[in-house]
Amino acid sequence: MSELNIALVAIGAVVLILGLLSKLIRGTPVSTPMIALLAGVLLGPAIFGLLDASRWGSQETILEQATRLTLAISLMGVALRLPERFPLRAWRTLAVLLGLVMPLMWLASGLLVYLILGLPFLAALLVGAVITPTDPVVSSTIVTGDLAKDNLPARLRHTLSGESGANDGLAYPFVLLPLSSCSRDRPERPSRTG
Repeated sequence: MSELNIALVAIGAVVLILGLLSKLIRGTPVSTPMIALLAGVLLGPAIFGLLDASRWGSQETILEQATRLTLAISLMGVALRLPERFPLRAWRTLAVLLGLVMPLMWLASGLLVYLILGLPFLAALLVGAVITPTDPVVSSTIVTGDLAKDNLPARLRHTLSGESGANDGLAYPFVLLPLSSCSRDRPERPSRTG
């Protein structure tokens, strides 16, 4: 059995165990994503070595695919957690958060990076685009569980979940704009012939 298959079985077992113990976990102050993170550290190369990506091939490719899978799973969890027709009922709030606040946050964070770190302006806008979207995994730890249900109104929890799920996809134009501007500004290198 290949090492990648062993790793996939280990990840599947962790997901299954977390699913079976989810009712017990909800009663604790520790969230499910934090327990999954701890399981990843335990199964990682430093301790048990089941999840050692360096033995699976190119680290860049594996990291990219693992990131896409993690994001897809977290976005699916956000979508399943929202009540039926929530985006249609809360479209005004989501439009303000995604259409006004998000671009302003992108510009403000890019300007801060430009002023504080002294990066070129387009690079600072790229960093701003990367840090602007709300992470759906982090927001899930805030809006799920008994503690959140007891202390946060349902509308606020659903709005945070919906916004964090939608803004990841809507951040692509903010990332691509500085990248495309940088590629246009860069002079083409002469080709070698011979």
